[in-house]
Amino acid sequence: MDFDFIDRRHLLKLMGATSLTAAFPFQSAFAAWPSQPITLIVATKQGGGVDSVSRALAPLLEERLGNATINIVNKTGATGSIGGLFVAGKPADGHWWFAAGGFSRGLRALGLWDKVGWTDWQYFGADTSIMSLSVPPDSPFNSLEDVIKHAKDNPGKLRMSTNGLGGTWHLAASLVMKVSGTKFRIVPYKGGKPATTAALKGEVDIACSGLHEQLDSVKAKRLKHLAIAVDKSMTIQGVSMKPITDAVPGLKGKTPIGGGMSMCMRRETDPGILKQTADAWLASVKSKKFEDWDARKPRFPDPVIGADADKRAALWETVAANLLAEVGKAKKSPKDLGLPSIDEFDSWWPPKGYKPRI
Repeated sequence: MDFDFIDRRHLLKLMGATSLTAAFPFQSAFAAWPSQPITLIVATKQGGGVDSVSRALAPLLEERLGNATINIVNKTGATGSIGGLFVAGKPADGHWWFAAGGFSRGLRALGLWDKVGWTDWQYFGADTSIMSLSVPPDSPFNSLEDVIKHAKDNPGKLRMSTNGLGGTWHLAASLVMKVSGTKFRIVPYKGGKPATTAALKGEVDIACSGLHEQLDSVKAKRLKHLAIAVDKSMTIQGVSMKPITDAVPGLKGKTPIGGGMSMCMRRETDPGILKQTADAWLASVKSKKFEDWDARKPRFPDPVIGADADKRAALWETVAANLLAEVGKAKKSPKDLGLPSIDEFDSWWPPKGYKPRI
């Protein structure tokens, strides 16, 4: 069962409640770190969810790391693998960080890299986001039911924007197509924000991206909102939103559908540096300033570090690999990657040889 596609009760069961609230003491032996500016490579273009969260957290982390300097550089392409491989080639000294959506979950299955989330990286999770579906204001479609019917009658005709192949919104769109029995012509963009802009420009018929990336345009009536990937009606910032399960009942029990921002460092980084970062990360994500910022987007703080982050990275990759294989987009099967089926994840984790880094 997928974190993105299941309810929070099952998520908590999978993750456990041991270390989400843990804080690590400051390690005086590493007081000299950081000895130079930290470079945070962001896998998406400016303005998207991962980029925005990175820029909101950076000053909070700088303060909690002893007035460190964090420089953000956007390095996009190949669903985030270009930026990640760039950081993988840098020294494991704590001065190179990589920010991506969803723990870079689909990259191995797509054959874009061979990095394993719980053996090559140490991840830090920040928050979650929810998938939203919207159309241009002059669209003939006034409901998701209208879109589903048209898609079934005209398979492959409607254009749907998502982020890159294997990205959060591409996987979400794949799930919707699989469950609803539809086929859209997927048009990938370098992030959720560009995918949203594509609908504003009329380049696509429907935008599949994060609510946080669509809400301002919906409020300004520049986009017509169809559904949010939850199972109950919601009102967010004065906008009434229909649940996706009204039009796609097969998604009941698989919501909320979405993603989240995660940051990682090379796993061989000194544990003292990883612990200092974890301490600063938890304090920053749990701060009122970040919680207020996240609520305005809207996104939802959901910090995870250490062994819990390892487990979540493994879970998200397991779901992505299985889903990509089912829709015929994977270059490597879950078996090739040493991953279980989604239903077998609970009994599989932790895999043989796994050791937490912090």
